[in-house]
Amino acid sequence: MMTTAEIREKYLRFFEEKGHLRLPSFSLIPEDDPTLLFTVAGMAPLKPYFMGAKPVFPGHEGEHRRVTTCQKCLRVGDIENVGRTARHNTFFEMLGNCSFGDYFKREAIEWAWEFVTDSRWLGLEPERLYVTVYKDDEEAYEIWRDVVGVPEVRISRWDEDENFWPANAISQGPNGPCGPCSEIFYDRGPGYGSPDESGPNTGSGDRYVEIWNLVFTQYNRSGPIPGEGLLEPLPQRNIDTGMGLYRVAAILQDAADFYDTDTFRPLIDQVAEISGVPYKGAASVSHRVIADHVRAVVAALADGATFSNTGRGYVIRRLLRRAVRHGYLLGVKEPFIYELAPLVADLLGDFYPEMREQLSSVQGEIRAEEARFLETLESGIRRLEALLASLGEGDVLPGEEAFRLHDTYGFPLDLTEEIAAERGVRVDREGFEKAMREQVERARAASAFSGEVFATEAAALERVFENHGATEFTGYERLEDEGRVLLILQGEVELDRLGAGAGGQVVLDRTPFYAEGGGQVGDSGVLEWPGGRARVLTTKKSKQGLHLHQVEVEEGELTVGAEVRAVVDPKRRCTEKNHTATHLLHAALRAVLGGHVRQAGSLVAPDRLRFDFTHGAPLSDDEVRRVELLVNRWVQADFPVSWTFMPLAEAKKAGAMALFGEKYGETVRVVRVEGSPDTSGILEAEVRSMELCGGCHVRRTGEIGYFVIVAEEAVSAGVRRIEALTGEAAVRFARDLLDRTTALARELGTAPAQLDQRIGKLQQELKNLKRENERLAAELARAQLGGGSGPEVSRAGKFSYLAVELAGLDAAALRQAADELLERHGVDLVAVGSGGNLIVKVSKQAVQEGLDAGRVSKALAGRAGGRGGGRAQMAQGGGFDLEKAFAALPEALAE
Repeated sequence: MMTTAEIREKYLRFFEEKGHLRLPSFSLIPEDDPTLLFTVAGMAPLKPYFMGAKPVFPGHEGEHRRVTTCQKCLRVGDIENVGRTARHNTFFEMLGNCSFGDYFKREAIEWAWEFVTDSRWLGLEPERLYVTVYKDDEEAYEIWRDVVGVPEVRISRWDEDENFWPANAISQGPNGPCGPCSEIFYDRGPGYGSPDESGPNTGSGDRYVEIWNLVFTQYNRSGPIPGEGLLEPLPQRNIDTGMGLYRVAAILQDAADFYDTDTFRPLIDQVAEISGVPYKGAASVSHRVIADHVRAVVAALADGATFSNTGRGYVIRRLLRRAVRHGYLLGVKEPFIYELAPLVADLLGDFYPEMREQLSSVQGEIRAEEARFLETLESGIRRLEALLASLGEGDVLPGEEAFRLHDTYGFPLDLTEEIAAERGVRVDREGFEKAMREQVERARAASAFSGEVFATEAAALERVFENHGATEFTGYERLEDEGRVLLILQGEVELDRLGAGAGGQVVLDRTPFYAEGGGQVGDSGVLEWPGGRARVLTTKKSKQGLHLHQVEVEEGELTVGAEVRAVVDPKRRCTEKNHTATHLLHAALRAVLGGHVRQAGSLVAPDRLRFDFTHGAPLSDDEVRRVELLVNRWVQADFPVSWTFMPLAEAKKAGAMALFGEKYGETVRVVRVEGSPDTSGILEAEVRSMELCGGCHVRRTGEIGYFVIVAEEAVSAGVRRIEALTGEAAVRFARDLLDRTTALARELGTAPAQLDQRIGKLQQELKNLKRENERLAAELARAQLGGGSGPEVSRAGKFSYLAVELAGLDAAALRQAADELLERHGVDLVAVGSGGNLIVKVSKQAVQEGLDAGRVSKALAGRAGGRGGGRAQMAQGGGFDLEKAFAALPEALAE
């Protein structure tokens, strides 16, 4: 695996070999550039040289018209997408090469192509690369087509919104250096795409992703913003290119996205440890946001920024608040972000030494700010209470107010909804989202980067493949086999041996170990040889088809050329059960829900299976039951499971389903369940399972044993997820559930079969008792109010009122008593209290005259040590003094 640091070094070395001066990163805080709060692009610190200034740099003699850097940058325009997509982060490192009036389009294009495709560097497949150019840039188009040799079908032209930098600069600004650009895209394959995606910059999918942007900076824009700007030629034609380091790292490290790379994942793991909430990939938005934002905050503070309410200080304060808020969602209610700062310094400090040098002060600033913000979060709770004071049951809290709580106090929307629901108030989520969108559009940086880059393997893998071909996989037939060691790698280093205690990756000429793919996890097990043994932790596959066994040597010494016995862990048989069950589940879902169901992801492990699929609504209990029953009928039928290889076109014609994320050659493996289960009572038609799949399966469906669905939930809009168990794990799950049910029935004095009736009866008894309690409370109130002439009516200004203290009543009984008093005595206002509760009710006539029960309630609460309620007109709290509240009524009514 190539580390992020190694990738950074490789890029800089490539352009040094092309005659570029390597410069260290400039500060995140721009010098002498009032247009920027932070350095947002690699070219930003070099703007004077694009404008014609002599490229002279301290510590380097003479002029240098070719420069390469890895520049730290910070952008917050798409902050709401951070953690939710694989494209967005705030603090990032931009790899770049620049020419100040030296080379121009041809060299920039040719060198970019060399770095991307040459096996010495990235080694991406040329046939999977696409390029875009500005609609009027004939020069760039011809270089790509005639010099580089990119087919015209993979070159497309776009307007200023896509292929001018900054985007839309001509019509919308900003002012400054600009020019047409050309982008390189990589085709990830149809598994990443969407039906509306036909090439770069199209559709809503991620099939075609930008990996490099070549900007031909030849103009200076001036004029109104927005408005048609004036483009004037710069004193010299320039080149500015940018490649996102973390996107490259995600690919070269075989990570799903940059959150799993070596500069992010350690932070995520520490967040999981502190919070006690495990990380679950893309679903764990809070872990991702915290990891991203703490990097940005540490980097900015280390460069001299400080927390404040304006400018860049506000930006980093907002980033920290978002991180703390997401910690709050994970259950962390004490300062903890500062504990992550040393790890950030460890991960980035080698290249950015200021992070280590300033660590002590950075930690102190973060901790103090965290503590203040947690108090702010409490203030947000108080603000919400004030908003709810003017609302009653059934009312709606405006979305704009919910968003203000979110934006100002960092108050989570779900917490706002939870507290509001306790009062019977609904939050206008649509209004909240509208306000959020409006803010995002106001803040969006037009020049934000998107896309990912793709990986290459080490040259050693290429050599082994050329000499021996792809690994021969024998694991469909057996769990043990003999193989010869062809290659040992430790990171990017090729070794001839591994001693006891060492770890590395081993390539065999043949292996029964399945390499991770198609949703199925890679096999584990052991390699054995005379005098030695190595544990195989997992198995992955290189792009050449070589199986990479991640091993740790436990005994002896493993050498290249050694003959080994490869033994797969027997738990693979459980994986096979789950994989075949996944196919049956897929077919059952399509049969029960409809042909629109398509696989959107999967996990096939020894202990469980997970299946993501397209469907627009939650499954009903009946649908879950029918799907589960259909799969179990397949299991009970004990049908044979067969597989065969055939041309892809023939397989598709036969109706074989393609699996998510798989890439298929001309010949494919088709896995078929030979038979249709009994569908009576479930479906009217028969159903069959046949899929393209390279994974491992049982020989007969009966081997699965038993299938049970344990969870069904949403993953994202239009995508659902089912988690299920098979075999012994399913039996244990069912047994545990039955045991818990039996124990619960015993506690309730009934049989398991009558548990629902017993619970229903208890619920009805509880309702009856509640009604009886309410009746008794009402009688108690009437008894205290009855007799004599009743309570004395008082006046304050133009309003008449009653103030009555009752004993032993809850809020509901107080409300009823207040209503009776208001109706019986015809006064303008009634205040009824008991213990720590005070209810204030106002007549309709008094409301028309301007009397506000909520305002009076809050005023009384403030004087008596409680807090005001909403239209429910309740003030409450520990230490509430009714005598003080009643004494304050005249003054409150007069206000």
